[in-house]
Amino acid sequence: MSSAAPEILAPVVLAGENWEAYAACRGGNPELFFPLRESKKGAPTELAALAIAVCEQCPVAQECLEGALERDERFGIWGGKTTTERREMVRQRARLAARSR
Repeated sequence: MSSAAPEILAPVVLAGENWEAYAACRGGNPELFFPLRESKKGAPTELAALAIAVCEQCPVAQECLEGALERDERFGIWGGKTTTERREMVRQRARLAARSR
């Protein structure tokens, strides 16, 4: 008998499908994902770190993050990224787009 841990497969989410149904945070405490503030220098607070840990196990974290970027979410942890981290991602993507023109 094998003692290896079973492989957990991420769900296949089709374009236009409701990825939120597969989110690890579904049914959880939303306050965890909306900490009142970030610590100095944009580092996650302890509460935000707990939310990020949930996101790290989430099979649809990338869809969540992309959705937050598309909607310009200003608050909360989305796809395992803080507001500060998402802002930096937007700036990096804008710089890359400008260079490729």
